[in-house]
Amino acid sequence: MPTWFELLILRLCPTNGNHEMTASLPPRPEPVLRAVPGVARPSQLHDLGHAIRILVQPHFSPFKLFVDRENRTVVMLNPKVGTWTLRDGLARGVCKFRGWSDSSQGRYRLLSNARNFPCASLRDYWHAISHANEYAFYAFVRNPYARVRSAWLDKLAFGHTTGYPRSARRRVIGSLRRLARRRGLSGGAPASAVPFSTFLSYIEAEPAGRRDHHWDEQHAVLLMDDLRYTRVFHLETQFREGLTEISARIGFPSAWVDELVTSRRNESTKHAEPVFDSDLARRTHAIYARDFAELGYGEDSWRGL
Repeated sequence: MPTWFELLILRLCPTNGNHEMTASLPPRPEPVLRAVPGVARPSQLHDLGHAIRILVQPHFSPFKLFVDRENRTVVMLNPKVGTWTLRDGLARGVCKFRGWSDSSQGRYRLLSNARNFPCASLRDYWHAISHANEYAFYAFVRNPYARVRSAWLDKLAFGHTTGYPRSARRRVIGSLRRLARRRGLSGGAPASAVPFSTFLSYIEAEPAGRRDHHWDEQHAVLLMDDLRYTRVFHLETQFREGLTEISARIGFPSAWVDELVTSRRNESTKHAEPVFDSDLARRTHAIYARDFAELGYGEDSWRGL
């Protein structure tokens, strides 16, 4: 069933072309679906039905989508992949370099997310999705071993002593503990620690593509079956390269790139001890097999994590 956001878009944003922009645009590069090997290249969006398919995907959210219609540029945020740095950097960037007093120019005043991230107008979201062939799409990806480890550390590993984040309290910890009790796994008792192995069992029991976006497969979170990305960058080795290309598209100076690279924040609690052994790595690789194959990360890249 369509959400309120989708219904608003369909009502407010007709597709008859009357709201096409006439400003001079920067040249759009020929799409090159690389910095990582092997990502599929689905056909571009040409019709209303395909655009609506994007909107009804479980992982579609305007709060993860930076849309710059004037410069025909979209950046899709990928949870646990530098999201805090990118969200904060884009919000500060539009205020500093475009002179905005608010990151969303006063839109959606009742939504706190719009104060911390540049939220576009409904028309601009619709235009980017329904005219995606006119836009350059960008995203960052991360080693699946490191990403799922980060999710566990951030959401579950220490919650029994420090308290769980609200999202974990509302949607995860109850069902995870029930699963642990049914299967006789550690972490089923109230106030007990949730080990990484139990967390993996919980992920294995969830349907792929409908898991929490912090640990679902990245190709699902980034809607890679429906969106054709111009570039997809490895967070570990191509963060500066990705920021440099994005900043050139949206008109931010090189100082913005330097600031984000220098101040990049580790979003997860520090945990010095390795989490993975060969069995946990095998299970994790099975869960994220497509991400490993298509995003260019090796099966043995778990060592030391």
